[in-house]
Amino acid sequence: MIVSFHPCIEIGIQSIIHAQQLTREQVDLIKCASAIILPQGITPDIYHCCRKTCKNVFPNYDHRFPGEGKVGDAILCKHFRLPHPRTEVYGRVEHFIEKHLKKGHPLPFKYPFVLKANQGGEGNMVFLIKGENELTERVFLLIDSQEHARYPGMVVQEYINTGGKDLRVIVIHRKRFYFWRIQPDPMKWKTNVSEGSVIDFNVAPATREAIGWYLEPFLKKTGINLAAIDVLFRNEKPLFLEINYYFGRRALGGSDRFYSILRDEVEHWLTSVVGPHWAEYNEW
Repeated sequence: MIVSFHPCIEIGIQSIIHAQQLTREQVDLIKCASAIILPQGITPDIYHCCRKTCKNVFPNYDHRFPGEGKVGDAILCKHFRLPHPRTEVYGRVEHFIEKHLKKGHPLPFKYPFVLKANQGGEGNMVFLIKGENELTERVFLLIDSQEHARYPGMVVQEYINTGGKDLRVIVIHRKRFYFWRIQPDPMKWKTNVSEGSVIDFNVAPATREAIGWYLEPFLKKTGINLAAIDVLFRNEKPLFLEINYYFGRRALGGSDRFYSILRDEVEHWLTSVVGPHWAEYNEW
């Protein structure tokens, strides 16, 4: 039996999860499922409930939970030896304050460096720190922002001058979509589309190959099959920055095209994990 908890993928038995709470009937569906399809915004509890009894769950979020966020990204890159900017992680912002602002231990990097809250998207709560006063102000801003955060903590990262551009790779099962994000405003350093960056799909084959040499083994080891991965370049060498499990769809042509691609890839995934006759497994 195939179970889809995704509101936009009507495959097998579709059941919508409301308020991130499973009903008793949905728990029974999970126990009987040969494969389960989940939305990107699923909670860790529901994901682990599915994985506990079903080995075939799409997307594969085994490495998203419990380490979601920039702290988790840094730890994941280090564990799997994925090249990335030099990074220091802190489980809580208070740990950074105690060590560096109160006890006076040297900062991990010289100014300028990048300060990031563990959670945040579209460049939110990410700061380029150029001096001591700015550091103090931003750190205490992070404290206020994380009062109700699911994943507290922060990272301090070396600043990589990319010339106003970075590269994003969107992974949807077999598919890879590469594009540059280019910031035309020299007064801005962030390359998020929300900050005014433009999208350029002109990515050289050599660049794709340089990324793929590291990316494909990483995806195989982690099982990640639905994510947007951001990459910086220093001296033409890729440095993997962040893994975004919930990402914008503008570069793919909008939500309708994204869901069309997603459904095709989910069907291919079902063929690979259940078999070519997966539609026959839909009996309750």
